[in-house]
Amino acid sequence: MSADPIGVGIVGMGNSGWFYHAEGTLEHSPDYTIAAVSARTTERTDAAARRFAARGHSTWRSLIDDPAVQLVVVATPHHLHEPIAVAALGAGKDVVVEKPMAVTAAETSRMIAAANRAGRLLTVFQNRRWEPTFQLIRELVAAGEIGEVWRVEERRMHAGKYTVSGDRAHAGTALAQWAHTTAGGGGVGYLIAPHLIDHQVVLHGSRPESVAALTHTYPGDEVEHYLDLRLRFPGARDARIEIFRENAVDLPKWAVYGTRGTIICPDFETLRLDRSDGTTRRETGLRPLQACDEFYEALAVALRDGGPPPVDPVEAAVVVDVLEAAHRSAAAGGAVMELE
Repeated sequence: MSADPIGVGIVGMGNSGWFYHAEGTLEHSPDYTIAAVSARTTERTDAAARRFAARGHSTWRSLIDDPAVQLVVVATPHHLHEPIAVAALGAGKDVVVEKPMAVTAAETSRMIAAANRAGRLLTVFQNRRWEPTFQLIRELVAAGEIGEVWRVEERRMHAGKYTVSGDRAHAGTALAQWAHTTAGGGGVGYLIAPHLIDHQVVLHGSRPESVAALTHTYPGDEVEHYLDLRLRFPGARDARIEIFRENAVDLPKWAVYGTRGTIICPDFETLRLDRSDGTTRRETGLRPLQACDEFYEALAVALRDGGPPPVDPVEAAVVVDVLEAAHRSAAAGGAVMELE
């Protein structure tokens, strides 16, 4: 691939497509040009085309056929990830898929197979791998600063039900209806947990051996607003993930327990390390993450030089394996589910 900017077509111009991908990184990156956009409505497509000086397409199928598009970004409701990605790969395009990669393991398998058949790059926008708190935790753990890790806890709190975008992501007043349905792949498990599951898989360096989960769903709702997820990794290492759709108290984001110390992140900007010998380390002013220039910088290198994708789709598929097992576990009252 030449050093010319890579032509990008974005399918889905809502919270992620407009604000995280297009506005967050792609429009100011010298490596890319936004060539085409397609949204759910004609009005949104036209608005995106004007805003990003791109060609508007009435359907994602016509966007995939646009010769100016080399890379397709799939930023749609979750249940549409697989059919769009498979079609784009089959048309000879490289593909970025928003997290989660898909809704089922069968879908992720078809996506990986399609990429292999076409000889095209497939990657997943697990952008919070580049979250500064997570990056620092990885460095400290790898350096042995707290000894051998035996337990990790990670939490996220959202600010209520998912809404459409306004002048920024999730700033609209209308509900993003698909995010509150099982058919759309909604609920906090699929909406928020993929970031945290990916963190644990990367931090522990393997897929979990088993999964157990409990959820809570409000009367009248179709999907869960709370998820309590337990993962067991090789070496008797445990991880607990909690997701709250709404919570009046902002609980600590991270707790990492080792044989010689503990790391606590009360928020996205602060990290405290307390060692068993009484010494401490404190980091402040860490940067909360929204978009992810680092992801797209690594992707440009992969596309031009043939290197590895910024996120291996095989790793991203593990997230979906865990999510499916978690929902089976919750339906069985929290029973432990073994992963193959």
